[in-house]
Amino acid sequence: MKRRILVALALVGLLSVVVVSHAGAATKTTSPVTTFAGAVVGTSTLTRTSSGISFSLSTTGLEAGHAVTIWWMVFNPNGSVSVQYAAGHVIDQGGAAEFGGALREGDTDGVINGGPGLLDALAANVVLVVRDHGPADPPRVSEQIHTFDDVCNPTCTDLQISMHAAG
Repeated sequence: MKRRILVALALVGLLSVVVVSHAGAATKTTSPVTTFAGAVVGTSTLTRTSSGISFSLSTTGLEAGHAVTIWWMVFNPNGSVSVQYAAGHVIDQGGAAEFGGALREGDTDGVINGGPGLLDALAANVVLVVRDHGPADPPRVSEQIHTFDDVCNPTCTDLQISMHAAG
């Protein structure tokens, strides 16, 4: 009977270690969001797991009423680079905004440069780019907040970046 109890306790202990190790598998980094001139205008957090990445980004200094998108720039460990859509919406009064999104390894939806997408979530360097598409154009706003250059009003401009180096 004592042996069964010891085996049961050992199994519970082993399962606890497995659960804790899986819970600890996600890593987070927080980085400033800056203008290209270097002014800090917000923060972003990138969460990495063995199968993908996700982000939250809070920023200020944007034009109210403008269509703004966020783009992943993924620098894979094999040297390939992938630029792909992450999020977008129209900016409210005050010029502050929050964005969020996720990207799984191997997902190539929204890739604009022919890149392979995210190949290694734990080892890729990731840059989030904040892109302004100009004043929201009501008949085309959905396109503005989901494309890179197709619907700029009149031009698209990269305004801010946030960098997350692999650990």
